[in-house]
Amino acid sequence: MLNFDLFFENHIKFFLPEIYIITISLFLLIVGVTVSNLRKYKYPYFVYEMSILSVLALLFTLFLILNSTLNNAVIFNNLFINDDFSIFFKSLSLIATISCLLISLNFVDRAGINSFEYLILILCSTFGLMCLISSFDLVSMYISLEVQSLSFYILASMRKDSSFSTEAGLKYFILGAFSSGILLLGISFIYGAVGTTSFENLGKFFIGFDFLELNSYLFHINNRVVVGIICLFIGILFKLTAVPFHMWAPDVYEGSPLFITILFSIVPKIGIFAVAIKIFYFALYEGFVYWQSVGLLCSVLSITVGTLKALQQNKIKRFLAYSSIGHVGFLLIGFSTGTILGTQGLLFYLVVYTIMMINIWSVVIALRVRNKNYTQIKYITDLQGLYKSNPIMAYTLAINMFSMAGVPPLAGFFSKFYVLFSGLESSFNLLVIISIIFSVISAFYYIRFIKVIFFDESNTGLLYDDSLGYIHSLILGLSFLFILFLFVLPNPLVLITQYFGLSFFM
Repeated sequence: MLNFDLFFENHIKFFLPEIYIITISLFLLIVGVTVSNLRKYKYPYFVYEMSILSVLALLFTLFLILNSTLNNAVIFNNLFINDDFSIFFKSLSLIATISCLLISLNFVDRAGINSFEYLILILCSTFGLMCLISSFDLVSMYISLEVQSLSFYILASMRKDSSFSTEAGLKYFILGAFSSGILLLGISFIYGAVGTTSFENLGKFFIGFDFLELNSYLFHINNRVVVGIICLFIGILFKLTAVPFHMWAPDVYEGSPLFITILFSIVPKIGIFAVAIKIFYFALYEGFVYWQSVGLLCSVLSITVGTLKALQQNKIKRFLAYSSIGHVGFLLIGFSTGTILGTQGLLFYLVVYTIMMINIWSVVIALRVRNKNYTQIKYITDLQGLYKSNPIMAYTLAINMFSMAGVPPLAGFFSKFYVLFSGLESSFNLLVIISIIFSVISAFYYIRFIKVIFFDESNTGLLYDDSLGYIHSLILGLSFLFILFLFVLPNPLVLITQYFGLSFFM
């Protein structure tokens, strides 16, 4: 006889990190509301303390994930899965979130932000992201994605005194809701045709399924499933900011507060790629010919548009938004191969991309223009005179730019090499050639940064060298050393991504 108490208890143990992060979020909300409204302490400024508590909560969640003795199980009636592949993406997303919070501590304090609630929203979005990564059903995937997205809609518009922030939140909400509707439409088409939303059952159902069959009953199933696959993929491409579904990203990046933009540019992509691999490599792999075609087209468009539009940008946020779109194009090359090598290349690229973005945002958030109010840098021309003001920052930013351009022997070169090599293995020769050409073109706007930093004279005064905290300096230094010296010993990262990539297929 089945012991339901033991059954439920084991499921709770597998789901413990997610339970912990949402519980601690509610606890910190209660603590924050209580303490910040105490008259005897004169309504204390509580954001810095809440930031530290939030970081500690995320660190403990990471500890729970990495030290779990329970692994490789499908729980809650096939809604979630706990395996090595999920552990990799959860760990990467938590490390990225922790780094974003730590490099933002001084900025939040300097900007006088007295609203600790944004930290609760970040923890809630992390809960949604972790559930998204572990999702093993289309319904749990959709709900987890919405939990994450709803928090991000609010975070984008948290500066109530800024019309740009309000506009960013509104655009993000409207287009995010539109993409969620397309995603839900795709789920409904697939469920209507097959009668299940479980990844495992979908994978079994489509084994040997002939999508080119034109006979009566199977023809009607084919139509609905193909439309469902395309709608699902389009919804996911919206979330990834891939062209032609990218139109919201530059405006949202620009209008959101800087410390929120950092989060948007890094963390969501990790969870989206994790669940996309599970859906299209496991549940819907038999429809490979349909979603691969869309993926390859969007890959070429993302690299092309991201590169050409970045050439025209003068604002740092918009420049990094279009640069991020170009990087998504390279990630889609590895994803669209549908091979083990492509998956390994995607994981490798994702790790390197995350570290490069953390490094560049660590520099940007630390710099202010020496004017009347010491305002945050906004335009690329604000970096004039950085070499004279702070040579270490100048060299760090310059080397990171070369890495993002794919100049050997920096980390960015290796990430592009692995992804393009997987493309060659899958005979995407023309796509690889186009990617290399636009990678060379992209070097122009990265070199423009070098020109501004080292050779242009400042018109507004030297950059103010903000005093970095110890942790901010540590993150900046470690990420820089990774970018600079990965070529010395790339094997550990190669083996790690290879192990977790293979774990998905075994």
